[in-house]
Order: sequence, then structure tokens, then C-alpha cells
Amino acid sequence: MRHVVYSDLPALTTLLNAPDVRGEYLTNAIHSPIELERNLNADGMVSDALVWFVIVEPPGGTVIGTIWHFKAVPYFNAREIGYTLSNEYRGRGFVTEAVRLLVRYLFDSTLVNRLEIRLDTRNEASEKVAIKSGFQKEGISRGANFVRGQYVDMNVYALLRGEVGS
Repeated sequence: MRHVVYSDLPALTTLLNAPDVRGEYLTNAIHSPIELERNLNADGMVSDALVWFVIVEPPGGTVIGTIWHFKAVPYFNAREIGYTLSNEYRGRGFVTEAVRLLVRYLFDSTLVNRLEIRLDTRNEASEKVAIKSGFQKEGISRGANFVRGQYVDMNVYALLRGEVGS
């Protein structure tokens, strides 16, 4: 896992826009390569609102996924984590490892007390990532996301600073 660099932009654009990577649980947002380059130029894709990382496969550093964190609820001392991964790399622990690294980084370097993962209730693979990373299910947000023409329910998982390692 590392910050985005200019040489990542072609792979990142392809990854973010691939319908099969986004799967049936994420919205069909289209990311323009010009928009991504503009964001990289503006702030390195690191701001208070949103921070992007790429997940890379060693040793070559091939971009295989993305992970990001953002301020979802303005009045919470919390960040939400999201992620995607190329289909051919799924089920091998890359996302779980990236989430664990990001959790450690955020709790070690910021004052944030709460991390959240919100996921479509049908997304069993993402739910396994949340559980393996130590997050606890807090409930379901009914009709909280609009995906492919319908409102879907979202599981809410959270991890507090004091729960890490417990």
C-alpha cells in the first residue's frame, strides 16, 4: 500500500472505471483520467476530505487495488474506509492486509477515535474483510445507498481506537 504517483494514473483510471471490479455492490461512478491527474496535481490525492492509496503487488509494484479513507459524518471523530481490488487478486488477503495497515497508520498518526466500513448487506467478501480486520457490526442502515437503480441496505462496521489489539 502506498500513495498514488503519476505512473499509477493509467492503471488507476482503468481500475476505478472497470464495471467488473466495481462489482454489483458499488455505484457506477466514472472517473476521468483528467480529473484524477488534476486531483494528484492539486493535493497528491491527500486532503482532509479524502485520502487515496493504491494497493500494489510486490515485487513489481503493480497496482491491483485502491483503498481510501474519508470523513463521512462531519460531526463524528471518525473516518470511513473503502476499497476495491482487481478480480484476479481477490480472496488472497490483499485487502485485509491493506485495511490493517491503514487502521494502524490512522490510529498511530491521527487523533481519530473511530473507523467505519459500510458495505452492501449482500457483500459477503467485504464483510469478511471487516471482521478479519477487527471491526464490529453495529447495525444496518436501511436504504442508505443507491446502486444500479435501487436503494440497498448497508451494514455498518466500526473499530474504536481502544479496541485495537483487544
